[in-house]
Amino acid sequence: MLFRSASLLPIAVVTGCPRRLAESVLDRHGLAAHVRVVIAAEDGPGKPDPAPVRAALQRLGVDAAWMLGDNPSDVQAARAAGVVPLAIQPRDAAHADALRAAGAARLLDSIAQLRELLSALSIRRA
Repeated sequence: MLFRSASLLPIAVVTGCPRRLAESVLDRHGLAAHVRVVIAAEDGPGKPDPAPVRAALQRLGVDAAWMLGDNPSDVQAARAAGVVPLAIQPRDAAHADALRAAGAARLLDSIAQLRELLSALSIRRA
């Protein structure tokens, strides 16, 4: 499971949604226990401003991270905050081009690819 690595690699959610909605979605999908920090709309400026990503880093107590996003503003915020911007591969080529133009380090076809990256990282850290 993706979140098996959460103890080694702390997880934050940075969203433009209100906190109540974000936490509800995490609860509904059984993910809340794996997420240490939620940075929501009421916490400050939205993406592409890097402030919410930096706030997540500070609250997690880390200075290096990957950020998985699905739109150019996610990628821009990640880059501006100094974290590695990953993105989910969209279905249409124009959206993929926009993610690349924003500076996505890699487009992932699925969450399974993220699991593979996390597993490889965990093996190297062990």
